This record gives sequence, C-alpha cells and structure tokens, in this order.
Amino acid sequence: MPHLLIVNDDGIASPMLPAMVERLRGLGAVSIVVPADEQSWKGKAMTRYGRVEARPSDAFGVPAFAVTGTPSDCVNLAVHHLLPTRPDWIISGVNIGSNAGVAFVINSGTVGAALEGLLQGVPSVAFSTYLAPEYFREWHEQRRLTHPIAQDIVRSTAGRMATLMTALLARGDPCPGAVLNVNFPGLVDAATPVRWVPLQDNRYGSVFRRDGDGFVHGAHVGLSGDETRLTDRAVMLRGEISVTPIAVSGLSLPPPPEARRPF
Repeated sequence: MPHLLIVNDDGIASPMLPAMVERLRGLGAVSIVVPADEQSWKGKAMTRYGRVEARPSDAFGVPAFAVTGTPSDCVNLAVHHLLPTRPDWIISGVNIGSNAGVAFVINSGTVGAALEGLLQGVPSVAFSTYLAPEYFREWHEQRRLTHPIAQDIVRSTAGRMATLMTALLARGDPCPGAVLNVNFPGLVDAATPVRWVPLQDNRYGSVFRRDGDGFVHGAHVGLSGDETRLTDRAVMLRGEISVTPIAVSGLSLPPPPEARRPF
C-alpha cells in the first residue's frame, strides 16, 4: 500500500484537509505534515535560525503534525524525522487560491513544498484551485469557507485530485525529475478537461500598500500575462484543469508524450 504525504501552505486549519483525507484513504496510507499557521508565499524558504516544533494532531484520524515552520520545513521533517516510513508520493495542497504562471509558481509555498519533496527524491505533485475573490476573502479574514459554492469547490477539487492521484499511482511518475503543478478552475467534475500546458510568463507590480509609516501586503497590482496563448493560467481561467511539469533544473518542461501521460 503506498504511503501518501499531504503537505500545504494554508496550515492545519485548511478546510481542504478533511476532504482530501476522506478521498485519499482508499488509495493508501495517509499522513499529514503541515504548517501550524498559514505560510503562503514563502516559496522554497526553509528555517535556518531558530527552533521548529512539530506538534502531533489527532484531528484527522491519520498521523498528523502541525509544524511551526515553512512548507518546505514540513516536507524535510516528514521525510527524515516525523514519519516511520518514507512517503511514496507527496501531495501538496489543495491550495486555496491558484498557482498559475511564473510569478505565482516562484512565490508559492505549495509549489515550494513539492520542490523540496523532489529534492528529497520523492515524486511530488502540487494542487491548487482558483477561488472567487469573495470566497478567498472569507478564508483570508475568517479562516473558513461557508458559502455553498465554496464548499462544493472543496469537495469537487478533493475528489478530482484523488482521481488524478489514482492515475499517477497506477501508471507511475510521468516526468521523473519534475514536479507536476496542477491548477483547478474552481468547481470541477469528472468531465472537466485536463490540459498539459506551459507556465504563463506573467508579472506583477507592487504587492504592498502603505499602512501608516510602514507597508502591508495588498493586491497584486499590474498583473500581466498573455491570456490568448495556451498556458496554465489561460486554461484555468477558461474552466479547465492545467498540468505543468516543473523541474528543479529549470522552471518548466514539455509534457511527456501522450503514451506516458497518466491523465
């Protein structure tokens, strides 16, 4: 039975976790090692100075730890210290918010955790989902998703994530040496198409706004990218699922031949 490790950057309070555990339990032994608090936009950062603690949690019915560190810390600690057996796959996400395009992939803690898994020799896939601003705002401000549509997005993306993982487990890693970065468009079903596409070359301007004498994180001002080209962000925005291989030796790889694609 394969050992599946769930990590994320949204923290142990993520409403995605219970739905993911429910869907993945039938595929293998599931473990969770996630940040104690949200660690979004930490990229591949790891704690070098200071103490990191891993606190056991019995909230999910599977081995779980809340780590006072970054998403990449979680992966490294899980592989080398916290789990009795090495994971066969690392599943990062499902992130609340999309991670499509160069500007977001570089900063994403979800993708960063998957890259750490790859560095540790474990096949890794990063899952993220688009969420409408009003639902994302509720998560950001209140740490919950109560709207029926938002709850349907949680359930449907967890279900489609498990379907994609079933295919990966059956056919093996289609891109050794690369992370698969998967973006859901929000609500999905069994018929939502999957497209293997490159990263969008997008950019942003200021991500800060003034707050008295200092600055705080604000909106991504001036986000740009060619929406007419068939890229991950363009595919996601038109309601399809994007898959992009991302290598440690470079940002993206071409997809494997059709015969080697599990989905």
